Amino acid sequence: MFGRTLLLLAALPLVAQQSQPDATFRTETRLALVRFHAVQKNRYVDNITQDDIQLLEDGKPQKIAVFEGPGAPGRRTVPVEVILLFDVSMSVMNENLLDPFVLKRGLLDGIGPEARISMYAFAERMQRFAAPTRDVEQMKSAIPGILQFAHFGTRLYEAIMFAAHDSAQGGGNVTRVMVIFSDGEPTTKTKPEEAVKVANAEGIQLYPVVLGHERLKEIMNRAGGTGDRGRAQNPRNPNANVPNQAQMRAQDMEREMFEFASIGEATGGRSFDPPVVSAAVIRTILAGLVDQMRAQYVIGYDPGAASDSAKPHKVQVKLLAKDKGKLHGGMRTVVR
Repeated sequence: MFGRTLLLLAALPLVAQQSQPDATFRTETRLALVRFHAVQKNRYVDNITQDDIQLLEDGKPQKIAVFEGPGAPGRRTVPVEVILLFDVSMSVMNENLLDPFVLKRGLLDGIGPEARISMYAFAERMQRFAAPTRDVEQMKSAIPGILQFAHFGTRLYEAIMFAAHDSAQGGGNVTRVMVIFSDGEPTTKTKPEEAVKVANAEGIQLYPVVLGHERLKEIMNRAGGTGDRGRAQNPRNPNANVPNQAQMRAQDMEREMFEFASIGEATGGRSFDPPVVSAAVIRTILAGLVDQMRAQYVIGYDPGAASDSAKPHKVQVKLLAKDKGKLHGGMRTVVR
């Protein structure tokens, strides 16, 4: 498929090593929170202590105010908001994505009682349909509005920025992740890097779920496969072949889908690239998301008061214990 490397679901789950979660340090100050996890030999590492890491702002060590390690549901104290962003453009909308009971069992119950779900939808326009909640009835009541919101256009990266800014207005010492269901085909010129910049500034990890592979397969079949089949001759050079329209469209789609998938790793999240979409696949994706979130660490510090001339500051978690695997995530931008 044009040499594209896919992030397959079967290769994603990792097994957490067993140990007790670290102590939690709390404060009422408005904190800058960062999530990260560590992997060693294809296993999540859950025995990292506060002494094993260093928190840096612009390269300078910071005093850690909150540190929480992996643990079973109910052991966390830092709240989590899972932002669900649905592409409802006419080419994408799929009701399999909107089962509130699957969302509660697959996400809320798996993450723990500190988790809440908010729901947004977009096409040409964008809107929030549910504020952070654990109530299945509230999620259920949001679904008709999301389905009726379906229309043409795909302002994909604008919608990610909108949802990131809007959710951040809720304030509080809350960690936020965003799960985006889309085919990754924007109808505007906004770059994925712009959405990544906003997500990192708000401390939100992105988890793109790449839809649309069935439609891509149909277009590739219309293209006539690979090689000389389905390719038109260049009238100025009969010996040269040029891609036909279907092939060029398939190449553009695959590039856009790859760019969409890449925003996950760029924000400390991960991407899901299912070949088909069904209720069973959605449950598998949610289980993979929960596995990673339960294996993550949350670290926070007091960044100080905002200034009149707000500037971006790079925040990074550094793993000092080299024998405890490789760190993933642990980066964000703080603007103050």
